[in-house]
Amino acid sequence: MWILWGNASVIAIAALASAYAWIYGGTMAQPLISVIPWIYAILFEVMLVFPQRHPYESVYDARERVWRRIKRDPLVWVSTLLCVLLLVPFFNVGLCQVCDYPAIMSGANPKPEFSFLPYCVNRMHHLNVVIWFIPVLTAMIAVKHSLTKRGKRAILSILVWNGVALAVLGFVQQIRVWEAPGPLWSRDSGVENVGTFFSTFGYPNMAGSYFTLLFGLAIALWRWQVEAVRLENPDDHSGVDRSHRGKFWRKHFYLIPATLFFLAAFSTLSRAAIMLVSVSAAVYFLHSFVSMLAGRHKAFKVKTVAVSLLCIGIITFFAYLFTSDAVRREVETLDTRTVLDRVSGRGQYHTRVATEIWKKNLFFGCGGWGYKHFCIPNMTEDEFKQIQIVGGINVHNDYLQFLAEHGLVGFGLMVAAVILLLLPVGSVWRRLARSARFKKPKDLPPKPVAVFVFPAPAFCVLVAVLAVFIHGFGDCPLRSPAVLSLFFISLAAVDGFLPKLDDDEDDI
Repeated sequence: MWILWGNASVIAIAALASAYAWIYGGTMAQPLISVIPWIYAILFEVMLVFPQRHPYESVYDARERVWRRIKRDPLVWVSTLLCVLLLVPFFNVGLCQVCDYPAIMSGANPKPEFSFLPYCVNRMHHLNVVIWFIPVLTAMIAVKHSLTKRGKRAILSILVWNGVALAVLGFVQQIRVWEAPGPLWSRDSGVENVGTFFSTFGYPNMAGSYFTLLFGLAIALWRWQVEAVRLENPDDHSGVDRSHRGKFWRKHFYLIPATLFFLAAFSTLSRAAIMLVSVSAAVYFLHSFVSMLAGRHKAFKVKTVAVSLLCIGIITFFAYLFTSDAVRREVETLDTRTVLDRVSGRGQYHTRVATEIWKKNLFFGCGGWGYKHFCIPNMTEDEFKQIQIVGGINVHNDYLQFLAEHGLVGFGLMVAAVILLLLPVGSVWRRLARSARFKKPKDLPPKPVAVFVFPAPAFCVLVAVLAVFIHGFGDCPLRSPAVLSLFFISLAAVDGFLPKLDDDEDDI
């Protein structure tokens, strides 16, 4: 029972992120409204009342430590301001120029009562966005303050194995015998309008981004596990654990979910995910290859290179042999010009229209899902003739859509939250780079030292987060709370892979 209460925060955070993922990627409002508020209430309570304890702490000391750190953290206050910004529109509602056109023509005032405050034009649509961000921001704070370093690694591990179940479900759905009409074999999910789905996700780019991020988290946990097992036998530099060969599986079992996530990202048929997961895999491979061979014997290096080339050849052969025709079509249609056009918004009206909406609602935006209500009145006649029917309610640029719907203030608070999450990571990185100058040449990591001095698992998490960040410029993966929650939880959990510093209150 004490073990359960000691990990209550981990369980609550995992429940929230997993619920978003299993409930159609969090994109369907009705089931979210029925489930998420209850999970959020539990999360908020256990974050403050049942934080994880260090070995030397009592429950009261742990609670006092968490409360003290929460009160002092600027991230908490920035997140609180963003939550308030999202709640105000419920009390300040205007009229939609399209949906409420008859009322406006009858003389109703389309302006909200307080035009100088945040507003929305549809409370239920705005609630859909609120039910994403407030729980996710709370989970982010819980990961940062209510979990120890060990707990931060544990939450990522739980989400990785939850992702394995989602990936396997997607593969099962693609088998001809068990072909599914929609996520979880549902028919009333709206995916027929998109044309394809994978696992519980009704939109390919959201699914692709989710599994791309999980791929990076699995690689990070693999690198952590390899180093943890190696430290059990620090005097053996041969790379062969002669005394306990069974440790091989302890080192490398996270490569199993990593492989599944890589294949899942391809199976989503998201071209952006195919590109990003492939580039990420190349970065992870090169980083692992260089760092693991540093200081090894020449015979071990030759053996590792030979085995790596053999494995790559086998994987390439089977990937070519078993790749579906649908995946091959997506890969063959990849080209740089298409990607650049999508990222820049060239050839589509969404970028111009969203910018126009933002200019008219400069500071606070037009409310959650406001773009779908304001896009038509801001379109030209030619743009209206080429209106996008499928997926037209999104800007296909997460950041521009957030700017249009929540204004300069909301966008600034969100950017500030991300920066405040990254600042401690950058501080540790800088201190590690400085300390490397005082090491003996034989103890230095591989060159460039500034890159390899940073813990490999944390580096892998940042690369995975960067892949999702890049994807957000050309589509809307962060409009899925499953991806959004995994994005912020991953950023907050990076600290779990960083070394303990002298002024750090956390444990290992």
